[in-house]
Formats: sequence, structure tokens, C-alpha cells
Amino acid sequence: MTHSALLLADEADPHAAAVAWALPSQGVRPVWLPSLLANRGPHYTMKLADDSLRFRDGTLDGQPVSAVWNRRLHDPEPHCDEADRPFAMWEWRLFQRNVFSVASSYGDALWINRLPAAQRAECKLVQLELCRDIGLTFPETVVTTDAAEVDALRRRWGRIIFKSFSIHLWEDTLSGQQHAVGVSLIDADTELPPEALAVCPGIYQRYIEKSCDIRATFIGDRIFAMRLGKSRDRGYVDWRSHGKDPDLHVEPVILPAELERKLRELMKRLGLVFGCIDLAVDREGQAHFLEVNQAGQFLFVEEMVPEYPVLQAVTAMIASGRTDYALDAAPQISMRAFCDSEAFQHLRERTRKKSASTPAFTME
Repeated sequence: MTHSALLLADEADPHAAAVAWALPSQGVRPVWLPSLLANRGPHYTMKLADDSLRFRDGTLDGQPVSAVWNRRLHDPEPHCDEADRPFAMWEWRLFQRNVFSVASSYGDALWINRLPAAQRAECKLVQLELCRDIGLTFPETVVTTDAAEVDALRRRWGRIIFKSFSIHLWEDTLSGQQHAVGVSLIDADTELPPEALAVCPGIYQRYIEKSCDIRATFIGDRIFAMRLGKSRDRGYVDWRSHGKDPDLHVEPVILPAELERKLRELMKRLGLVFGCIDLAVDREGQAHFLEVNQAGQFLFVEEMVPEYPVLQAVTAMIASGRTDYALDAAPQISMRAFCDSEAFQHLRERTRKKSASTPAFTME
């Protein structure tokens, strides 16, 4: 192996498993960790002087790093006496944040995505503010705890969409039934109890009568966009909960040039080299920006549109450390090949430790 790639994700993350399986065929050693290893070895050392900055990561055996993939970074778990844990946890957490915020910690490695940019891009209101500056159309949005504001938006548009900042799952202890807070439709018959809405802020947006959704996956300089709908001219309220529906229609799509230009500008301003953008297309053909997930899921894209070499593209970008990577990787790098591999079977064993209701592959 000529160099390494650092993959920051949980051991049961299917995307990290697929990339870790693919990288050795490109001559790259995957170093797959959830965080810096907060134990008594290997060691980490950062040296700074007037004329130099050097960071030594003992997990890399001195090999150069082509890319650092900030897939799903965790906080370090220190190995120490319980009495020392609160202090040690904060020291490790702050050290990791410092190291990963320094652009040159791993030399000229490509970051996917840099930690400060990733943290900023997770802010949905920042995304919408940039869309306004760029001229990207998005639904009128109110973020509030005030039921009167929600009702005013509903009266203006008739139907609106509720979104939470994050997906929340819970289980009814009596029935065992799973529940989720994510996306829901609010219309004239929906109750808006002020006390319930005041518990925490919610995101409320004008409902778009969709002809379809578009999922655009940005992998470096390349875009893999696909159209999703209940039919060729009708969309879902939230297509992600209908991924297995037999009437879900999916096809590759080329973005209009002006829309592509604006989306690339958004990615540039957010400082992202990878991201999954969701758009709602109305009955007149106007695309409305919904959100960008800087650590979004991408394996399902290749399952739905097999001609899109998404896993190969992510692998090529990480292996080369370049956003203008060449798609000349070995042909066996595909979702189908990964699912037929021993690595996939090992992943299934690891995910069995999770709740049976927790899917390994999702579409966020």
C-alpha cells in the first residue's frame, strides 16, 4: 500500500464498510476509526513552531494520507479511571476538535468534509440564507415555537410541511410500536395545540405540489442526480419513506445548467466537496431547494440507478485525494460486488448488535 486514507465512522456504518472494502484494490490502506483513539497508545503529537507545524498520528504508521473522510465522527472514549473520565473526555473532545480544525494536520490530504465546514453546513438556516443570496428558490419557511405563526403560514398557503431539525425515533414500551418525528403534512384539519408546539422549535414550510423530487449527490466535481416520484408526474410528501414502494419511479436526470451552477455555488460557499441535495420540483417544473446533507447516504443511489458508479466515484476521490478524480477504478468496485463480498457479511454481523428496527441502509 502506497498511502492511507482515514475513514471516520462507526464500525457498523455501511458506507464506511463499502469504502474500506474498495480502497485496497486501489493500493490504499483504509484506517477506519470512529474518532481519535483515546487510549495509552498509539500516540498523537502536534508540534508547532514559528516555521513549522507537524502532527503525528500513531495509527497511520508514518504513511502519507490521501484523504480524511469525515463520514460520521464520534467523540473519543478515554480509557481511564472513572473519577478522571469527565475531565479526560472533555480534553480528548477539545483536542480532536482542534486537530481536525487545522487544515494541514494531515498534510495536503483532501478532507471530505472539513470539520468547521461540515458543522456549519449542518445548520439548515445557514443553508437557506445562502440560497437566498445565490438566488436558489426554496419554500417560504418559518422556524418557531409559536402556534399562531404556524397557523398564519397555514392560512396563507393552505397546506404546509412540518420538519424537525433531526430525525427522532422512539418505541412505545407497551405495544413495541416504533414512532418517528421527521416530515409531516399540516392542513386545515390539523390541530395546532400551543403547548405542544412550544415544547421545542419546529421547521414549517410552504407545501410544494410536486411533480417529482430530485436527489443530487455531489462527489467532488461530479454530480449524480436522479428523479423520484410516485409516477412520472406526481411526487410524494416525503419519498424517503417510500423507497421500497413498487410504484416509486426512479430515473437518472441531467440538471438544467442554471440550476447546476447555483447548486455548485452553494456547495462552494458551504466549503463542501461532498453533499446530497434534495429538491422538490413543482407542477410548473420549478425546482425548490429543500436541504443539503453534507454526510448523506449514497449507496442507495447506485441500487436505484445501477448505471451510476457512485461507490466507485467516492472510492476514486478518497484514493486519489482529488475532487477531479478519474473514474478508472477496477470494475469490481460496485454496490453489487460489495454485497457479494465477505466484507458485507461481516458488516451484517456487526449490525446485528443494533435494534432489529434500526436499518443499516437508510436514505437520509
